Amino acid sequence: MSLYAIFSDVHNRADRLERALAYLESRGVDLYLQLGDLGPKPLPLLDALPVRHVFGNWEVSQLHRFPPERQAEIAAWPAQWAGEGWLAAHASPVFPRECTDLAATQRYMAEHHPRWMQLFPSLLHNEKAIWDAFAALAEQGRRVFFHGHTHVQAVQQLDPDNRYRRLTGPLIHLYPQALTLVGVGSVGVPRDGNAIRCVLFDDQTWQVELLGIPLFRK
Repeated sequence: MSLYAIFSDVHNRADRLERALAYLESRGVDLYLQLGDLGPKPLPLLDALPVRHVFGNWEVSQLHRFPPERQAEIAAWPAQWAGEGWLAAHASPVFPRECTDLAATQRYMAEHHPRWMQLFPSLLHNEKAIWDAFAALAEQGRRVFFHGHTHVQAVQQLDPDNRYRRLTGPLIHLYPQALTLVGVGSVGVPRDGNAIRCVLFDDQTWQVELLGIPLFRK
């Protein structure tokens, strides 16, 4: 059993990540998943934590902005992290097979010249990408996909009878028969209210808690 804190899109706001981490530590988190678009300033805040990284579109285009001594480490960040029945990535579970890590993705882009939104579609606004994501989950036999990129905390679910619905929190139970896309929101630049957004995921109870941490202390 593990309790995961899953967050994304810090966009170099170390102050906001520090506030989020202070709260998450109080929740007894076992493992942190950072889903891309982090930025160099917040990176040291994560060094002492049990954290797993995936890259986002910001890292692909702005790797040179990280300290030179850390660029090789970040270039090896994978496109996805997977657990038993779940998957996490920056934008979509659908990604070129060649793009196993950040460095490979840079080579792929240099060779094939895809548009950014082809590799990193919005699971909030791109209907085809949403249905492709559900199809990828079904094909891989997974219940849930965690993502960032949209800067909005949103949960989309497809029931066994093919009924689509949007779910609201704060607590979401991930039923075995359903396919669920969980947008974890943004720590640094939320577009859905005046709060830091991230989620907690318990892989024993299959429950997701949607968190909104106030930006300012009262």
